[in-house]
Amino acid sequence: MQPNPVQRYAFKPFKGSSHMWALDWCCRLGAVSKALDVGPGSAMLGRQLKQRGVREVYALEVYEPAVAYLYTIYDRVENSLENFRGNHFDLILLLDVIEHMLEPFAFYEKVADLLAPGGTLLISVPNIAHWSVRLALLFGCFPYAQRGILDCTHYHFFNRRRFNQLLKTNPDLKLIEKTGSIEPIEFLLPAWVWDNPLYQILTSMRLKAANLLPGLLAYQHMAVLQRPPLAIIS
Repeated sequence: MQPNPVQRYAFKPFKGSSHMWALDWCCRLGAVSKALDVGPGSAMLGRQLKQRGVREVYALEVYEPAVAYLYTIYDRVENSLENFRGNHFDLILLLDVIEHMLEPFAFYEKVADLLAPGGTLLISVPNIAHWSVRLALLFGCFPYAQRGILDCTHYHFFNRRRFNQLLKTNPDLKLIEKTGSIEPIEFLLPAWVWDNPLYQILTSMRLKAANLLPGLLAYQHMAVLQRPPLAIIS
């Protein structure tokens, strides 16, 4: 049976996570009228977009049993990008999705084609070269899991170099930011450990380190791309 993404991929409301990075960018973008959430997982980002006044929020989800729940949040849910042909979006969320695709570069191109002039694309991929994976390999292990970098449903793996290659496949999109996330270890710790100012200082230090040495320390590679607006001819 296909795993339920709503249950497997929890929202990560922690500093340094890809979800908080995406939410921060959504707030910075200002007015967004039409957004597409590709592989919405727990759907919390879609919920946040609706609460922030985005008029139309669509989702792409291939897991059929999740569609009824997603329709409580999204205005439209489809199981194929082809069904969005003719639509263009001001914002597209492509967070931890393309590693699940058989042809990730081709899928990325199709998603990028849906971005409207002046629109923004947020993308993230797990970093297969993260220190935790390197350490496991050093001891002869490749421990597949239900989620995370070695999610058992991943078809492809990305390090920093391959992520850079992906971003260069569509020269029409301008790279605005490239950054990294840190491990959401808050899921493993009691709240009293991480919900305090001292831990937040430690988190800031971890985040700075991840961006100084992203190939080794970034849990995910993340980027913001924008399609230039149409030129106004006077």
